[in-house]
Amino acid sequence: MSDAFTALAALVALGTPLVAGPVGVVDADPVIALHGTAEAGASRSIEIAYRDGETAGRLGVDRATVRFEDLPEDFVQALVAVEDASFERHMGLDPAGIGRAVVGALGGRSDAGGGSSLTQQLAKNALVGDSATLERKVAEAIAAVMTESVATKEEILESYANAVYFGRRSDGAANAAQNWFGRDWDALALSENAFLAGVLRAPSGLDPLRNEERARARRDHVLDRMAEVGFITPQQRDAAQAEPIAVAPPPPPPQAGPSPSDPDYWALSEARRFIGIGPYLDQPEGRPFVTTLDAEAQAIAQRALDAVLEPVNRRLPDAPLGRLPERALDRAASNPDSLWLAADRVVARLPEGVVRVIVGRDGLIIEPRETVDTTGATQADAPAAPTPQVPRGAELGDVFALFPDGEVRGRPRVQGALVAIDLNTNEPIASVGGTRSWASGFDRTRAQRQPGSSFKPFVWLAALDGGVRPQDWVLNGPIAVTIGTEVWSPGNYDGGGGSYVPVFTALERSYNQVAARLAMHVGMEEVRRVAVSASLYPPDERGLLFPSASIGAVETSPYRMALAMANLDPRRSDISSRENLEALESMMRGVVVRGTAAGAFANGPSGVIGKTGTSQEHRDNWFVGRTGDIAFAVWIGRDDDDPLPSINGRRATGGSFAAPIAASFIRDARAAGIISEEIETSLFAREEAPYWIEPEQPQPEPQPDPRGGGWWAGGGGGWNGQRSDPYAGAAPADAWRPGWAQ
Repeated sequence: MSDAFTALAALVALGTPLVAGPVGVVDADPVIALHGTAEAGASRSIEIAYRDGETAGRLGVDRATVRFEDLPEDFVQALVAVEDASFERHMGLDPAGIGRAVVGALGGRSDAGGGSSLTQQLAKNALVGDSATLERKVAEAIAAVMTESVATKEEILESYANAVYFGRRSDGAANAAQNWFGRDWDALALSENAFLAGVLRAPSGLDPLRNEERARARRDHVLDRMAEVGFITPQQRDAAQAEPIAVAPPPPPPQAGPSPSDPDYWALSEARRFIGIGPYLDQPEGRPFVTTLDAEAQAIAQRALDAVLEPVNRRLPDAPLGRLPERALDRAASNPDSLWLAADRVVARLPEGVVRVIVGRDGLIIEPRETVDTTGATQADAPAAPTPQVPRGAELGDVFALFPDGEVRGRPRVQGALVAIDLNTNEPIASVGGTRSWASGFDRTRAQRQPGSSFKPFVWLAALDGGVRPQDWVLNGPIAVTIGTEVWSPGNYDGGGGSYVPVFTALERSYNQVAARLAMHVGMEEVRRVAVSASLYPPDERGLLFPSASIGAVETSPYRMALAMANLDPRRSDISSRENLEALESMMRGVVVRGTAAGAFANGPSGVIGKTGTSQEHRDNWFVGRTGDIAFAVWIGRDDDDPLPSINGRRATGGSFAAPIAASFIRDARAAGIISEEIETSLFAREEAPYWIEPEQPQPEPQPDPRGGGWWAGGGGGWNGQRSDPYAGAAPADAWRPGWAQ
């Protein structure tokens, strides 16, 4: 291996926490633990159950496995020769293979190979999935390098053989020899081992009962590669190529099990975070891994999310599930199977009864459903339905799903997430990462997005800790903060400002200019302390020192936001004094009673506190908060980070979009008895927030603070103490003097 490539591999491995952020940090352990080093014939899958024992599904390999020593040397050599001739020399990534793939792609060659090492292919099959996205390829490369660092080459080959699909309903190598040739592995000839190594490329299209010529060409190519690499002599190659491919009749089809429903899919996604960590690798055979999730709460959360997202998404054209290059369409004329083999690589799992369609030059190309009987006859059975229409905005090569009713669907443009955490255990009881999991399996509960104004409770708590009182008055007007040569001057969502308002009213109406003033008064270091103490951000998050963080510019996840809401509970938290936490709780009750979430909760449910959030250009909508026994976070946005569409002629906001989802979830979860109607003795149990100034009551005459700017007055008088400067040395000295906020 070259020194340059060794350095590259090390850099990728060391950079994992940075480059793997969007898809989650990749852990190589599950690749080996679930797909290799197993007893021969043993199952390595783990049953996942909800907290009441109801089964959500299984993770891992639910099939028999083989040991490396049980695989014939001819098969191992054939596999390495045709898929990864540099396997013994690289650390997970093959630079020569990547180079050949790039050159071949630029030259329009289809036989140049994909550039992926065997270890990368293992990572794709076992861990990161087959979605053709940049995030997946990055995760695949990282997992490959990490796998090479913890496993031997024999373990990787064993894991690979147990992870790949050989066709003929052979998930892994254990039954492949029997299903193809009616014999055990140790009874196969060289030519048969070469066939099995080659058939992995396209098991259906390379079945000799369907296309003997293609099957023979592929087997002979594998034998040629074995001779080129030096595994066999030219004489052995010629003798093996002269043999026929005498496959056995295919086995009868097994009873197909149902694919996970959306709620179960996200439950499995939540459980996957723990598989491979600590004791879960040693889960006793037959004993399920029990999550903290509640099956009914999970289903209610999914319904609440879908009820809002589906009507919006039906007004927008679906995104394609993937896109094929034009050359793939061109090759289909001479090799129809190649089109669907290419589509396999870009499409997520599909619901039962659904087939793929591809946008061709003359309309939609519908995938046939093919079955092979014991005589080798092929039957095509396309869905009987009205003629499907090309989706609006679709482009040549786009791949969609065709449902039995004739509807063509793809990935929804607008997505969401809902997390609910039990305050007694600080563990999630519901975790839903999106809608239509079959179209996009990315779990958004851990996606990093800007929280917008849903971050403001942490600014207000920092202000309370700094001596501010909810009934104090503060100027809701223009503010400019100079950092170096840049000037930051936030505006309010409604464009208003210029008058004095009580601190609690500013939170209810989500005034950005007040948030900036409060943050600058106590200092961003203090705001950062509160946010980190609540587990909303890791301790090393430096972005929290910038003023824009006060209005939610630093990304976090729905899961972290729900956890942070739980950590603000005055009955359990030590982040601040109980008095200040209860004061914050009361102000957040005002958000629901009179503020930006009042419309969503006009008809209940009662006993809820929260805060809405809308990030820049309406890219993210949030509603976060608590009831007496759960904390929750709802996020709505687009995976492509484009602005959200208008709803009924109005721009999407946290109050109009995310808050109704939370209200629906809480209402239905209470009706089901999952969360309690009883509220403990906390201030937000009152139907009216404790802070209220009658509209006809005149505002007190503002009294300028002698220490700065004339922008704080009324109620409890002026500020105590000095403004802090977290940017010491980074800004001109006069940027922090009295008057900077004028």
